[in-house]
Order: sequence, then C-alpha cells, then structure tokens
Amino acid sequence: MSNSLKDQLLALGLAPKKAKPQPKKQQKARPKAPRPKKDSGAEISLDQAYRIRNKEERLQKEKAVELKREQERQRRETNKKIKTLIQETAVRDPAAENKRSFLYKGRIRSVLATPEQINEITAGAIGVVYLSGNYHLLPTDKIEEIRQFAPDHIPDLSGAEHAEEEENPVPDDLIW
Repeated sequence: MSNSLKDQLLALGLAPKKAKPQPKKQQKARPKAPRPKKDSGAEISLDQAYRIRNKEERLQKEKAVELKREQERQRRETNKKIKTLIQETAVRDPAAENKRSFLYKGRIRSVLATPEQINEITAGAIGVVYLSGNYHLLPTDKIEEIRQFAPDHIPDLSGAEHAEEEENPVPDDLIW
C-alpha cells in the first residue's frame, strides 16, 4: 500500500495518465480608471473636503449668531430710547375710554383716548407710538424724533381711503 492515491487512480483508469496544464481563461482587458495625479495641491482628498465644508458651515453659523446678537442689541437700545421719551412726554389720561382705531402691521389696532385727544390725533397734533405691545400717545415733535431712528414703531394714522380711490377710480358715466 505504498502507492499514492494518484497511482491507484491511474491504475484503475479513473485519472488521466498525464495531466495537461489547462490554459488560463483570458479576461477581457478592462480600461483602468485614470487615477488622479497628485499635483501640487490641485486636488484634495475627501477628508480634507469634509473638513473644509464643516469649517465653512461653522463660520457661517457663527456669523449668523453674531448678526442676530447685534440686531437684538440694536433693538434693545431703540426700545430703551423710546421708553425714555414715553416716560418724559406721554400724553396719558386715566379718564380715557374712547377707542381710536388704526391700521398697524396689517391688523386693526386701537388706543384709548379722550374725545379731545381723538380730535388732536385727527388734526395731527398727537401721534401714536408702539412699544412692547402697548400704544402710547405722544406730541408730534417727539413722534418725528422717534421716526428718525425707529420708523417701524410709528403707525400710519392717515388711513388708506385716498389710496384706494386713486387705484380704482369710479367712472363718471357709471349710473347706480
């Protein structure tokens, strides 16, 4: 039994007598994708691209936060100036029970005033200022002073009747 398995298979005729080397299958030559050449920093790796993008996003967020802080600081300063003017020159009457309505920021708002104050508002001697959810009556010179640094706090009391008539004039030949 010293015969190897190969010899035994050859003796039984189950294996070929001489093993022929089988030719290797030829694979189709695939064109290789061109690899990026490493020039002097012309192209960057994916890691570097992500780092650069994250850094830019972080800088943009920091700028946005800083801009918001600056706007908030300016808003507080403006409100502080308006508050001092209101405390000094507000025309407040505790007996005021009539409402004077006006349009402000697309909604109808109102302020309490006496009949005399309503007449002065209509004549333009007194104006209205918005501050922290409340409307305050002030003399016209103080209103103009506030309008210089905070025009969005001054509602327009003139109304929109004239503008509507100019946009859509009624024809003269229209018979009702």
